[in-house]
This record gives sequence, structure tokens and C-alpha cells, in this order.
Amino acid sequence: MIRRLVMIVLLTGAAFTRADEVAAPAGPLPDTVVPAHYRLHLSIDPRQATFSGQTEIQVAIRAPLRTIWLDGLGLKVKSASVTASGHTLHAHYEEIDHDNGLARLLVDAPLPAGTAVLRIDYEAPFQSAPQGLYRTRVGKDWYAFSQMEAIDARRVFPCFDEPRFKTPFDVEITTHGADLAVTNTPQQHAANAPGGTKLHTYETTKPLPTYLTAFAVGPLQIVEGTPVAPNAVRRTPLPLRIIGTQGAAARFQFALEQAPELIRRLEGYFGIAFPYPKIDLIASPIHLGAMENAGAIIFAEDLLAFVQPPTPRQQSNFGSVAAHELAHQWFGDLVTPAWWDDIWLNESFAEWMGSKIADQWRPQLGIAQEQLDGTLSAMHTDSLRAGRPIHQPVTRNSQISSTFDDITYQKGAGVIGMVESYLGEDRFQRGVRLHLTRHAYGTATAADFFSAMAEASGDRGVIDAFESFVNQPGVPLVNVSAAADGSLALAQSRYRPLGPAAGAPEVRWKIPFCADLYLAAQPHKLCTMLTEANGTLAVPSMLRGAIVHPNADGAGYYRFTVDAALWQSLLSLAAHLPPREAMTLADSAGAAFDAGRLPFRGLFQAAQVLANHPDRTTALSLGYRLGSLHDRMASPAERVLLERALVALYGERLGKLGYDATSGRYASDAPEEQLLRRELIGLVGLTGRDPRVRAALTPFAERSVTDPAAVESLLRSRVWALGLQERGAPIFEQLKTLAISSPDAQVRADAGFALGYAEGPLVQDALALTLDPALEVRSALRVIFELMMNPRTRDAAWQWLGGHEDAVLGRVPAMFQSFYASIGDNFCSVPERESFNAVLGTRLRSLNGGELAVDRALEGIDSCSALRASLGDSVTVTLTEALH
Repeated sequence: MIRRLVMIVLLTGAAFTRADEVAAPAGPLPDTVVPAHYRLHLSIDPRQATFSGQTEIQVAIRAPLRTIWLDGLGLKVKSASVTASGHTLHAHYEEIDHDNGLARLLVDAPLPAGTAVLRIDYEAPFQSAPQGLYRTRVGKDWYAFSQMEAIDARRVFPCFDEPRFKTPFDVEITTHGADLAVTNTPQQHAANAPGGTKLHTYETTKPLPTYLTAFAVGPLQIVEGTPVAPNAVRRTPLPLRIIGTQGAAARFQFALEQAPELIRRLEGYFGIAFPYPKIDLIASPIHLGAMENAGAIIFAEDLLAFVQPPTPRQQSNFGSVAAHELAHQWFGDLVTPAWWDDIWLNESFAEWMGSKIADQWRPQLGIAQEQLDGTLSAMHTDSLRAGRPIHQPVTRNSQISSTFDDITYQKGAGVIGMVESYLGEDRFQRGVRLHLTRHAYGTATAADFFSAMAEASGDRGVIDAFESFVNQPGVPLVNVSAAADGSLALAQSRYRPLGPAAGAPEVRWKIPFCADLYLAAQPHKLCTMLTEANGTLAVPSMLRGAIVHPNADGAGYYRFTVDAALWQSLLSLAAHLPPREAMTLADSAGAAFDAGRLPFRGLFQAAQVLANHPDRTTALSLGYRLGSLHDRMASPAERVLLERALVALYGERLGKLGYDATSGRYASDAPEEQLLRRELIGLVGLTGRDPRVRAALTPFAERSVTDPAAVESLLRSRVWALGLQERGAPIFEQLKTLAISSPDAQVRADAGFALGYAEGPLVQDALALTLDPALEVRSALRVIFELMMNPRTRDAAWQWLGGHEDAVLGRVPAMFQSFYASIGDNFCSVPERESFNAVLGTRLRSLNGGELAVDRALEGIDSCSALRASLGDSVTVTLTEALH
């Protein structure tokens, strides 16, 4: 018997030794241990620098082992143990990777296969940036909120921090004094505990990945909304609350009234009841954007809280962001990506769906056009050789943050919209419903989604189309010409701007190509699947000779070229085209200019035609491109001409709209007019520096910095920016106070926007302010990026940034630090390229996602330099002629 026991120990010991020799995983954790259930107890007092917790994780051990790999970052573990087969063993916790938070438990004795419970007691610091569990002070009160995505749950509790691991959670939170606590599920009960504390216990969650857990603690104000009424897919009322800091409750009325409508529309589209027992919308003063935690969405405060009736801009921001995050409750939360390489589908779909629902909710706000504008902007990134496919392999934790960019959100949304346009809304919707029903409360891959879409639509070709756009980078360019037989000849290639010689192989796409043919100003939609380098779109005889728009409804994720005759006929119709088609025409014109195929004269001609388009986003599209040319590559003399050109293009339209900034002056105007006025003040007054606009609005700035209500809130940020440039230090000091201390989140945001327009000696003061922790991170980022965009302040801002990069990066969550590489988008010469790479590029390469971000920035500088060289004196010649 003794000999047998010795042999067993020796044999099992050899197995453990082999398992312990496995290298630390840089990406997915080993499948040898799988979590099945969490019990979390957190003691959270935001007044303190740290919080404490006890985590119990029920796991399945699939093979005998002694080392358990898991995730934890910055946790000070007091004790750890593993209970298996009725025995509790001491374990040693060790953090291996201090950048990405990989940890391991080393157990004193071998663990057999089967069920076990890990127990870890620990303490951890609150974060100051919105990552993990962070705290912030409002007045005299302290609050704690969470932000777990992508891999920051490990800062809050030890866990298996991957989306594929969906388990139920049991949560208890100990609070102090009169603090309240909120998490993903309704509270079951709260009981007084020793030391003036209270223990809150919550219902068990549905299966969730760690990144969708959420916490908010402090002297919160909870506003109960009317439960969302039952409907055809949900038989019981859905509890709805909005939660914020002290004094914010009165500002939530609009969001409380409108959120149910968004939820009802989403339930109607998905045909599935809201997947969780309640929905809380939580307003955090320093959150960046919003996060779709199941049943407990956390928003930046200014997305939910409105002191006055919300402006059209605030309504649009609320609707599009809230619809995006609510769409995630099904697409992302109910069905979760199995791994981070498919997070694109999660975010792409929510971006597309959120825009669709929000546009239905408030069609007068132009939300669908704004989303398309984001997709067209993503084409700029996607056209670079330093790119990535939407579906990017993720083998290391350090690659995860690079998947959260405009390729994921905006290109992905564009591709989804293109496929819907090709299949039709009904067939596409059936595929969505099939996918969600199949994988409810579980995980799925993009391949699962494609399969459901093909099955429901009856079109297997849609899989090839999806995969061709998802699995390779780049933007297709479709050349359209009239064939002798009356059809349209199509030829596809990869779009490329001017720049370094091509280094990537040519690629092909399966393009769902749809064109609108205009006959007597009426569109007729024709579609085909362009699967080869060349193809044909058959045109019925009755439509031959019609004006061709090669991107029906602007739904196709591609750019187009046509011959000179087709281009002129299309341009003649441009001012009367539907907004989305006019926008893709403007984008293709701008892209042809960037590629050196359209001279500046042609670009300016298109801008002149589209400047008076009735749709706001369309009318402004090429104006902003001229503004970018002004800011980035124009000489001082060319900048003066471009400023005059912007005033010539848009000044008269602004004058007709009026720009009296008295509060309420234009309240009865249509939302499109109100929003257009706001943007035109920026283009004409700020970029164009029109003296009439500046003189008229500066007095409003002087009055309203002491009383923000004295100016129309929709125009306030632009008015303050103009006033700051005109009056300097007195307005700067008032804006500084407002940006830090105003109780109104929108006033703080407006003041932060305006501070980015400081000029002259005030630039140094504005930059120094960005390091003050009292200034919200979003405002600090805005100031730095605006000062870098302005050619008058860029050199001073860049010199300052070179001496403060550590402090600047330290204010931003680790996941987003590599985004600072986009500062390189402001440079346009070889010396600036070298300076960028030396000062910031080398540093950012070492960060998660930094290598790709820096490569993109450097290539962008190269492309800008090449375009600048190709222009010669064409800007001066064209504008001199046009302005005289």
C-alpha cells in the first residue's frame, strides 16, 4: 500500500511538473481551468484610496495541475486558497505581467480534475482615470464607478477576464455611511453591518463575461422612471432608473422619458424581450463615452443630464449613444463574442443598429447621415497600407486595444449596412433574429453570424461578401463606365491615396454593388454582386441614358470613379441628390483629390455645388475637407485664401440663418437649421476667421462667461472659442473656472472645447491646465488636440508636449494611450515626420496597440507630404480666380 501511494505521488507529481513548465500565456488563458460561477464581495468606500474584496470562483479543472493561470492587475492579495474534493489548500498568488495583468495561483499540493473553488482576499487601489474601479470627487462627495472593457475587470477582482467565459455572478457590496450601491441586477436586501457599514446583496446575474459587470457606489441619487410597459415580446414591466451624483436628479427627465421608446423599438426589431431584469442608466462625471454593462449602462454625465430642455445636439448625442448601448444588451451582452478578434461584430452592429433606431426615433436630427459620415471618415484610415482587417487576429493581450478603432466601429457598421441594403431589410432582420435566438446567453463567432444571415436570407453568397470585407483591409474603388450595349461596365481595384509606392498585393472583394439610375429626377435601384476584377450591371433599355449614381443610398462600402461625362452629369444633379448619395459623391471627389486624380480646381468646384445642399452633413462635407487642407498643409498665404474661400462658400448661408446668440432666439427653427448654424459659426468664424461673425459674437462671449445661460447653449462652445481668441486672458480665466467647477456637465464640456482655441501667450496656460486633475480627462484631451490642429499654435503645443508626454499619457486609461498617435495627423513634412517619430512615435510603439497606430500616423504624414508637393500653386491660382 505504501509503495502504491508513493508511485501515485511520483506519477502525478511528474504530470504537475510538466503542466507547471507551460510558459505564461500572452493571450488566451489555458483551457485547463474554466470558471462556472463567481461570488464577489466588495467593500467600497470612495473616500479612501483603496477598496477591498473577496472573490470566490467555482471552476472546472479539466486535468490535474498545480498551477492555475488567471488575471489580476495591481491587486494586493492577502490570502488565497483552493478547495477541491472537500479539502482546502493554501495557494500562492503571483502577478506575472504587470502591464496586462496575468497572474497565477501556485497550490501547495496537486489538484485533481473536477470541481474546485478558488478564494482570494485582496485590496486594490482606486483608479483616477476611468478604468477598472475609479473614483471621482464632486463637491465634497466622493463616488466610485467602473469601466471593465476591455481587460480591466482584473483591476477590480481576480478573474478569468475573457469574453468566452460567461458565468452567473453573485454580488455583495459593503458600503459606508449613507452610500448607495448599484450593480447589474436588482438589490435583494440591505442590512446594517458593523462599523457604520451596510451590506447590499443582489440577485444572481444571468451568465456574463467579466467585462460586462458594473458597479457604482457613493451618495448616489436614484431617480425611478415609469417602468417600460409590456408589449408584444415582453409580458412584464421593465424597471427603469437613472442614477447620478448629488444634485443631478432634476436633469434626467428627458432621458427618463425617451429611453423607453428606444427600448421598445429595439425589442420590436429583435423580437426578443429585454434580456435582463432591470435597466439602469448611470451618469458618471468623468466617464469616457458609455459602456454597455448588462442592465447597468454607464454614461458620461453630459449624455444624460440636461439643465435646460436639450438642444438638438444633446438630443442627437443622447439618442445615438443610448441606442448604441441599449442595442448591445442583445448584441454583445445576450450574445457575446467568443474572443476579442470578433469584438468588431459586437461594436459594428451596435453602431449600425443604434444609428438606425435613433434615426427612426428623431429623423429630423440627421443621425443616419452622421453615422455615414463616420464610415466615410474610416475609409481614410482603411486606405492606408499600414492597416488591419476588421477581423484582426488577436493572439496577445497587448493587441486587444488596437481592435477598438474606427475600423471596428465605423467600417464595420458600413459593411453591415451594405449587406442589409443588398439583401433588403426583411431578410437581414430574419438573420439577426436567428443568430440571437441560437446563441442566447452564450457566445458566438462572426462565422456563426454569417451562417445565420445566409440561412435566413437564402443567399449563401452573402458569406463570401462579408468575409471579403472583414478578412482583408482596404477600400474598394469601383470604376463605372457606359458600355456599348447600354450596360454599365464595372472594374474594381484597391483605392490608394498619394504616398509611398505600393507595398501590399492587390486584393479583390465580393462587392454588393448597387446603383441608382436617375431618370426625370426619379431613382431606380439596380444591384449586382461584383465578384471579379471586372463585371457588368445590366441596365433595362428604358433606363439607358439615365444619370448614374454608383452607390445607391450611399450604402456601399466603396468609393467610385466615373468618366468625365458621367461625372459632370452627376455633379449637375448633386445639389438635389438624397443626402447619403450626395455625401458619397463628396467623399469620392475628396478621395480622387487625395489620390492625385482630381485637381484642386475640381475639388473646389464640387464644394461650390454641395455647399448649398439642403442637408447639413452633406453641405459641410467638403468645407471640412478644405478646412483640413487649411490646417494641415497650406502655406500662410494659402491659409488666407482658404479662409476667404470658406467665408465665400458658407458666409451667405450663415447670414441668412442668422447668428444672434441670444438664448432661445432660434428655438422655433427646425433642428437641422439649428445644427447647421452651429457648424457654420465654426467654419466661418473660427476656421474662416470672418471679422463680421467674430465682432458680432464676441460680446455674447463676454457676457456669458459669467452667466452661461445668457447665450444660446447650442452655440455656446463656438461663441466662447471666438471670444477667447478675440479677448484673451479675462475670458480664459472665466472659462478655466467653468471647465472645472460648473455643476452643469454641458457647461464644463463647452468651456473645455473653447479652451482648445487659445492663442498667443495663453497657449502655455491652456496646456498647463490639461495636467490639472480637476479638469476632466475629456476636456484635457480636447485642449491638446485642438491646439495641435491649429497651425497658429501647433509648434508651441508640440514643443510643450515633448516635455510632458509622461504626465499627458498618465491621465488617459491605458487602453486609449496609443490613440495619441493620431496627433501625427497634423503633420505634413519630412522634418515633422522625424520629429513626431522621435518625440512620440518611439514611445507609443511600446504601448498596447501603439505599433499600428504609429505606423498609420507616419504613413499619413507621408501621404500628406506627397499631396502637398503635387499641388504646386493650384490652390493659389484656383482661389485667386474664384475670389475675384
